Parts: sequence; C-alpha cells; structure tokens
Amino acid sequence: MISSAWISENKGYLRQILVCCSVSILPFGFGQFATWPSLAIEQLLEGDAGFSVDQSEISIIASTWSLGLCLLPILFGFMLVRQGRRRNLLITAVVYIVAWALILFARSPLWLMAGNFIGGLGSSIQLIIGPIFIAEIADKYIRGALISFYIAAIPLGQAFMCSVGIYVTYFQLNLIALVISTIAFFCILATAVESPSWKLMKQKESEAESCFNYYWNTRNADRTEATVALVELKETVELEMRSQCSYSELVRTPSNVRATIIVAAISLFQGASGILVILDYGSTTLPKYEGFWAPHPTMAAVSILYFFLSLVSAGLVDRLGRKPLTILSNAGDALGTAIVAVFFALERRTEWDTTNLQWLPYVGMLLFIASYGSAMSAMPHVLVGELFAANVRYHASVLSVIAIAGGLAFFNYTYLGGCRLLGTDVMFFIYTLCSIAATIFSWLFMFETKNLSLAEIQAIMTGRKMTSNDPPQELNDLR
Repeated sequence: MISSAWISENKGYLRQILVCCSVSILPFGFGQFATWPSLAIEQLLEGDAGFSVDQSEISIIASTWSLGLCLLPILFGFMLVRQGRRRNLLITAVVYIVAWALILFARSPLWLMAGNFIGGLGSSIQLIIGPIFIAEIADKYIRGALISFYIAAIPLGQAFMCSVGIYVTYFQLNLIALVISTIAFFCILATAVESPSWKLMKQKESEAESCFNYYWNTRNADRTEATVALVELKETVELEMRSQCSYSELVRTPSNVRATIIVAAISLFQGASGILVILDYGSTTLPKYEGFWAPHPTMAAVSILYFFLSLVSAGLVDRLGRKPLTILSNAGDALGTAIVAVFFALERRTEWDTTNLQWLPYVGMLLFIASYGSAMSAMPHVLVGELFAANVRYHASVLSVIAIAGGLAFFNYTYLGGCRLLGTDVMFFIYTLCSIAATIFSWLFMFETKNLSLAEIQAIMTGRKMTSNDPPQELNDLR
C-alpha cells in the first residue's frame, strides 16, 4: 500500500503525471484521425455513411486531415500564440469535438472533408503546444519521460482505432471518437492549471507562483529549493522575454541558432527515415511469404511494437539520456532499412535465388520500427520543449512540426514513383543514408539535457551563470 505520507510528499509528481495523462488523450485522438481513412474508406464506398462517395472524393477526404495539419500554423498561428498553453489544449479538444461531430452527422462528402480538415487543425495545435506545456510543468527528472509518454499516445490511438474499428459499425466508430474527445476536454479542464512559465511571460507573478506550487513537489524540506527554483525560473523568463517573440528570433542569437539547427535537423531526419512509407506501404512492399511471416500480420505487429517501444523510451529517456538514445535509435533505423534494401537489391540486380531470404525484409522492418520507437518518434518534441527560450518555444515547435510534416510528405509522395524509376532497393538505401547522417549529426551536435532544469539548459545555451550555489554535476560537466 502507498502511504498517505508518501502521497503528501509527492503531490507534485502525481499532479504532473495526472495532467500528462489528461492531455495525452489529445495525441490519442491524433492517432485516431490518422487511422480513420484506412478504416472508413471501404464503409464509405459501400454507402454506410448514408450517402454515396466516389473514388475522387475519397482521395480528397483522405488528404484533408494532413492539409489541416500543415496549414494550421500559417492560418491561425498568430491567434494561438496569444493564448495560454492550457487554453490551447482546451481549444484542441473543442476542435476535435466539432470535427468528429461533422463526421458523425455528415450528410454529404463535403461534411467529411470539413471534419477531417478541422481535425487536422486540432492535431497540429496539440502537436505544437502539448510538448511545450509538459516541458514547462514537469520536474527535470521525469520531463523527458512525460513528453515521450505524450507522443506514445499517438500509436496507442492508432492501435485502438485499428483493433476496435474492425468490430464496430461506421456510426459507432465515429461516436466512440466523439466521446473520447469530450472526455479529453473535461479531463484537462478538471486537472490542469496553466504553465507557470506562461504566467511569468504575461507578468502575472502571483498567478505564476500559484501554478508553480501546484506542480512542485511541496515537501517541507524542499521549500528552500522550491524558492530558489522559482527565482531562477523568474530570472530566466525575464531574460528571455527581453528579446522579441518572433520567428526571426530563432536565428538572431547564437543560442537560438544552435537550438534551431539541432531541432530542425532532427525533425527532418525523422521524416526522412522512411517511417511513414513503412507504415503506409509496408504491407504491399513486403514479399508474399509462405512461411511464418505474412504482410498484414507483420504490419499489425509493427503497430504494436511501435507503441510498446514508445513506452519503453519514456522510461529510458531520463535514465540513459537524450543523446545516446538518439544515436542508437538512428543507427538502428539505418540497419533496419539497409537490411530491406539489401534484400531488394539481391532480388532485382542479381541472379541470386532470394526465395529462402524472403524473411529478411520482415526482420528489417521490425528492427527499424523498434529502433524508431525507442527515441526518434519523440525526440524532436522533447528537444523543442527543452532547448528554446520561453519567448520562442512556440515558434520553434511550429518549425519542428512543419519540418516533420514536410519530410514525411516528400518521402511518402516520392516513394511509389521512386520505386518504379529507381527500384525499391534504391529508395531504402536513401532512407539508410538519411539515418546514417542523423546518427553522425546526433553524435557531433547534440548535447545532453538529462536531469537539467529548463533554467539550467538555458544557462548552457547562453553561457550565463546560475543563481544557485550548488548546480548539478551535469551542468558542471557541460560547462
């Protein structure tokens, strides 16, 4: 049994975890939207929605979600940056509710297009704001784990949608998603308070102190430490807010330039690794194999493994560190895609009988997804929340989302044409080279932020000294 004394001493941690679970329902919804077309297309063509839908309309419906995901920062970014972190997350839940209501009660394909587009807008908000919010409220010892858990909710939503969707009707599937979005709104409303960093940015110091105390582990023995931490946070935010809150600020100071290069590169490498190609085209790319392996069961195993390794990553990121995990993740990605590329090269460009090697690309894809889920699925979002000053954290998150979406869209769009013109082996060799480049980049340019507070990270980035008389050993090592 957990004693009441332990609960009292760790209220801050428990609140951080509870709030993380509440806001993680939003990326769960992200996974639902991403998977919905693959489940709904067949039912729409059969008329289960109550109206007819043709193939051209299906392609538009399936693409409007990703369109909303990319356009949100351009269309509404100027509005969202003026809202608090918590309010943005509540807005996301409301947007999801509206989107699923349009899909649930659709009377024509136009309703479905509008619902998916609006759902893409909401997905973009939570992907931009969620990691920032968690980074600002979480203790330095569990910050990476909580952000990783938040991102792990995406494959969980995908797995849930795939497993439940095959047993329920089209109407029930949409109703379940609407109910989950409604639950998300009330959970966030009931458990979360605003980020203290945001309150300090708006010069509301008394409210910031209240929010800080809500999330801090308020043991009596730690009051001095809490006071010092709050003072450091105030000083850090005040210093950061002396600069402009704009995209140009990302490239104005050496510290922001360094952080921008790291985050933009890691985000692009995430999209260039081939992850979306494997998830979308894996079942048609894998050779038909009469043995133990089969394409569709293997891709189901990929989804489960993706989620499981994302959870494992949440437990390791604050133990092993960001940099070593990222290096290992990219190296594993490179090995996985290289195995796939070698098989198709042997099959296409030699006279080698590959019949007995058809299991090889299956192993390669499973190795890839295991490595990808162990770090790269969440690392861009972890770094955005940690490396940037408060005044540009939102802008950096937008940059990261655009870089990820751009990389995913480009490599996904070019895959089928590239396979026809160059061969499947060449495409997977390209993904391998991208992951090798990511491994080298991570080794050369990333630095460790494990067990460092946001104020300590900014001290490293800017080269200034902390007010604390006893900085952690990690900070001394990095200086």
